[in-house]
Amino acid sequence: MKRANYLRRTVLLVVGALVVGACYPLDYMPGTPRPSWCDPTDTAVNDGHTASFFANYSQAKGPLSQDNCFAVVGYLNNAINYAAQFPTVADARAAGWIQATVWTPGQGIHFVDPTRLTGPFDPERPNYLLYNGTAPTANLAGLMFLVESGATPPAGFPGANDHWHNHDKLCVDADAEPFIIAENVSDAFCTAIGGVNTVYTSQWMLHAWVPKYAGWSATDIFNNSHPSLV
Repeated sequence: MKRANYLRRTVLLVVGALVVGACYPLDYMPGTPRPSWCDPTDTAVNDGHTASFFANYSQAKGPLSQDNCFAVVGYLNNAINYAAQFPTVADARAAGWIQATVWTPGQGIHFVDPTRLTGPFDPERPNYLLYNGTAPTANLAGLMFLVESGATPPAGFPGANDHWHNHDKLCVDADAEPFIIAENVSDAFCTAIGGVNTVYTSQWMLHAWVPKYAGWSATDIFNNSHPSLV
């Protein structure tokens, strides 16, 4: 989903104990560094997943054009500003978000807006939020966009750096919270813990991290995992 028009404004985000710092102004003056979002430095890592997750992508990540940089920063500033309404798990639950997954190393706990389980894609309004635990005081760490998109990922953000991934089978207990209870387990094991192995290859996901969390400044805003969520 590409938009020709995009917002050019600065958003300051401070979320409880989660100190994000200033989001980025969009009118870059000569000699002023561009946001790291536009110039990822961990292109070789390519999000920390195996190549099979990214079979739809053959181009390494790299510098965005200035127009795409403006667009991506504008969208993500607004997405982070939206997520700031829910700085803790308690805030998310109070707003009706539900826990979707068990703890995932590098990603934390996923909470979902149940009215937007599979999209549609809105670059300024993520439908999943990532927290560093399940306690009511657990803090927001990142965002996730999940879209039902069939055999190929959605167009997503401007540029070519948002490498979406999908999953083959997830163990799901539709009546539980969280409802995704395991990944990469046998059908027998999934049944034994009360779930059903379900194919999710048509659902595509993209993580985006708040600009600074737990002392780590993201060198690729779309990195699949976060080094402090272990």
